[in-house]
Amino acid sequence: MGRKIITHKKIFLTGVLIAAAFLASLCIWTGEMKEASATDVITIRIASVSGPAHLHNKVMREWAKKVNKETNGRLRLRVLDGAQLGGERDYIEGMQLGNIQMAQVSTGPISGFIPEFMVCSLPYVFQDYEQIQSFLNGPVGKELFARLEQKGIKGLTWFTNGFRSVFNREKPINGPNDLKGMEIRVMESPLMIRTLNAMGASATPMAYGELYTALQQGVIDGAENAPGNMLNDKFFEVCKYYSLTEHFASPGVVAISMITYNKIPKDLQKYFVESATWLGEHEMAEDRKTQKKALDALVKKGVKINKMNKEPFRDAVKPVIKRFSKEIGPEIMDLVMKEMN
Repeated sequence: MGRKIITHKKIFLTGVLIAAAFLASLCIWTGEMKEASATDVITIRIASVSGPAHLHNKVMREWAKKVNKETNGRLRLRVLDGAQLGGERDYIEGMQLGNIQMAQVSTGPISGFIPEFMVCSLPYVFQDYEQIQSFLNGPVGKELFARLEQKGIKGLTWFTNGFRSVFNREKPINGPNDLKGMEIRVMESPLMIRTLNAMGASATPMAYGELYTALQQGVIDGAENAPGNMLNDKFFEVCKYYSLTEHFASPGVVAISMITYNKIPKDLQKYFVESATWLGEHEMAEDRKTQKKALDALVKKGVKINKMNKEPFRDAVKPVIKRFSKEIGPEIMDLVMKEMN
């Protein structure tokens, strides 16, 4: 009889422990996190729409290993790529609410919540990588992060993602007339939509996770993105023409929900911000090399790459720049002008 009681107690205690473990894992999965003590192990998920082979996810996994080592396992990061947690708008809204802990997001969708971020997506605003880095690490980048924090999201670092160009299933693009009648996918950003329309296309906003199937089924004719994205997410399988319009060089942001951030112990908060600086610098250096290698790889995959005179495109988008400069506001635009001069 005594043995049976002991056995039943063991079964009961085992059940309690399993239930507790399940609830703890569920709490992490839904993005909820209790305020952590100095001895707790903290696991934070980072949402990303791009595929596992994308540079952004590779460097974030490197960062995760670095963070785990340097915090003696107290802080663990898990990258959930491939749009497992939805699209970028979902991430932004989720970080504000606290049910998405961290995300890597493009500045285009952020501008739907904070119009000043549209400055990063103005067509032909950036000419080279040096200019992008100066811009993001200077007063403009700092001011944009301050405005992001006012919305409940803390910007940790910036990513570059190459220069975006048009790719499609049908033909090379050499001027605005070649884009007429073509449905080209863009991010869910009014600025990007109007830019592609001004360039001659019929801009079609669509979640990134839906793009491959839409191209494969002929729902749309093409899209615009950097060489690395076209290569890593295998768009070369459904599009054989890549035209170097290089109209956008929109950076990305690695950010954390303020709700999540405020529950991290103070010493780890400080470390988190400092280590994110390394992440941004590392990604930018790797991105520059990656985009060049991606163009070479696309050629080997059978993609036809063509250069063109960009001036007709620059002229076509001038009204777009003028219009959206007003929405961005004089405070940010003045900082931009000082930075560019």
